[in-house]
Formats: sequence, C-alpha cells, structure tokens
Amino acid sequence: MDIFSSLESGEKYIFDIPELGFKAELPYVLLPAEGGFIKIASLNLVGMIEWNRLFGHALARKIRETVVNLEGVVFFTAVEKALQLGQAVCQELGVPAMAIAYNRRKPHMEIEYGHRRPYIQVGAGSVTSGDKYLVVYERDVNLLSGAKSGVVIIDDVVSTGGTIAALATILDEVTERKSLDKRALKILGIYCVAKEGEMKPLYGGLSKKIHWLGNLPSPLFLNETPKE
Repeated sequence: MDIFSSLESGEKYIFDIPELGFKAELPYVLLPAEGGFIKIASLNLVGMIEWNRLFGHALARKIRETVVNLEGVVFFTAVEKALQLGQAVCQELGVPAMAIAYNRRKPHMEIEYGHRRPYIQVGAGSVTSGDKYLVVYERDVNLLSGAKSGVVIIDDVVSTGGTIAALATILDEVTERKSLDKRALKILGIYCVAKEGEMKPLYGGLSKKIHWLGNLPSPLFLNETPKE
C-alpha cells in the first residue's frame, strides 16, 4: 500500500491501478449539497510529487499512443488540482509551456500601467469544487491561439464533466475572438488519472475522447450527516 495512505484518517477507498503497480487508500469526504451531503473518494494530487510523477509518466505514454503528432498541439489544464499533473505530463513530453485556466480572477494579471489586458471568463461546476469560474488571461489566450493541430486537455478526475465543458467553451471563445479555423483548437483528447462513476455523455461527443488510468466510485448522496 502507498506510504501516503497513512497521512489521512477516517473511512478509506482503495484506489488500485494494477497496470502501474499503484494502490493507495483515499479518504472519503462529505461535500455539502442541497438537502444533505455528497460522499466522494477524494483524490487530491496537490503536493503529491511522486503521485504526479507516476501518473504524469503514464498519461504521457497514453498521449504518445493516441496523438500521432504533437507538433502544433497546445496542452490545456485548469488549476489548481490538475496543475502539477499537467506539468509532469508536459515535462515528460518535452512540452515547454501549457495554457492554464485559473479558478478565480487575479487582478495582478489584468492591468499593467492602466491598460486592461484581455481575459476570458466562463462559469464551471464540479462535484469537488461546486459552482465556480474559470479564467484565461492574455498569455494563455495567445498560447492557445497559436495552436495549429489541436488541443490536449489534462485533468485529475472526470465526473460530471463540468470542468471539461468549461474548458471547451473557453476554446470556442478563443476561436471566435481570434477568428481561427475551428480545427486549430479541436480537442484531440482528454487525459485524466481517474473516471468517477459511470461516464455521462458530454457535449460534442467529448466523452469518447476521455482517457483514464483508474476508476473511482460514483458520488453518493446522503440526506443527513453520517453518525461517528
């Protein structure tokens, strides 16, 4: 069992990826929801250097197998949970930079000497983060607009697909603002560590483009807080 399993208490879920020789106990957590709580097995990659290295290597291998040519391809991810994973994947593939969608507006990225830099903001929602916004700033808009052959999305866990849908909306907005050919920002694949529960249909057939390493249980709705 992974040595990090002992760092968190409470009820655990055994997350097992036999192909990688990986097994770890993930803590169950309760998230507030209307009328009760949602219980999920929490895969938290923030600060987990070894996990990100291992998963990044495995996802990079999947990308090499499914994307024939990476020339002209831009990598895209959302902070904060998938940021280290995305960096590990890009380092493995020799990609020098990737586009980032931030989880809130950051004033220091918007204004310089009274000039407002352009940004794109869209609504998003996920099981773990709830309703939120994703924001892409000037540098990342320009990085995305330089794509010639498509976009690869990196995420930690795919559940409802809310984050993926928001990232796809951002790509549509960049395409429109920059008057690009839609093929330039076509999503080539979505690569994540885990799929949570049954895969739900996503807009534009994106469900068929999702690749994952392991499975997590479906979120469980509880109409009251479980007793200790």
